[in-house]
Amino acid sequence: MYDLASAVTDISTKRFFKRHSVLLYQGEIPRMAYVVKDGLVKMYTINDAGEEQIVSFHGPNDHFPSTWIFDRSRTTLYYYETITDCEILTITKDALQEVMFKPELLEGTLNYYISNYASMLMRVTAMGQARAREKVMFTLYYLLFRYGVKQSADLYLINLPLTHQVLANLVGLTRETISNEISKLKRSKVISYKGRYYMIDKRKLERYIGEDSFLSLGIDQPTDAPTHSLG
Repeated sequence: MYDLASAVTDISTKRFFKRHSVLLYQGEIPRMAYVVKDGLVKMYTINDAGEEQIVSFHGPNDHFPSTWIFDRSRTTLYYYETITDCEILTITKDALQEVMFKPELLEGTLNYYISNYASMLMRVTAMGQARAREKVMFTLYYLLFRYGVKQSADLYLINLPLTHQVLANLVGLTRETISNEISKLKRSKVISYKGRYYMIDKRKLERYIGEDSFLSLGIDQPTDAPTHSLG
């Protein structure tokens, strides 16, 4: 398993952040790179109407901001804010790059970026759907691929604490629309949930989506991955 956090523990500074702490502001020049040890961070922007639009999430072993780390931008392109209480490791970008491209971690680093690339293509596909129903279903499939933890043959736990408002900010729909579409999927037994955690029936969701080309995509999350604390 790719364990970047453990690999940088001895050369980084451990910091703890409470829920709803802003780690980086859009347009800020970072001083250090961040590696998530525990907890969840959302990456988002704010539109002209003042509405939050979530781009992605960062969980354990994720690092950010990638464009700055690899010298593609001088500033942070998005806001980064904790969703839960978080344990974060801060490290210089040069030191982080050196660790990520060590021979023993290189394969894991490449797999990490390939998986992220594939998941973001799903994200783009979801946002390109014309109807709310398809937007929600493709977004759930993106979350399944990126954060799904296998529970049984077809059931996957989305290892994120998701409120309807968080989903609305992720999909770009109103909270009311999200609630309506989630209720329909629950009645169809495509999803179930307890609290903020969703269980997805992968086969049923794929049948509703109707995209056979996605069926061969592998989900690399271990079956015993812990669920994140709600903070």
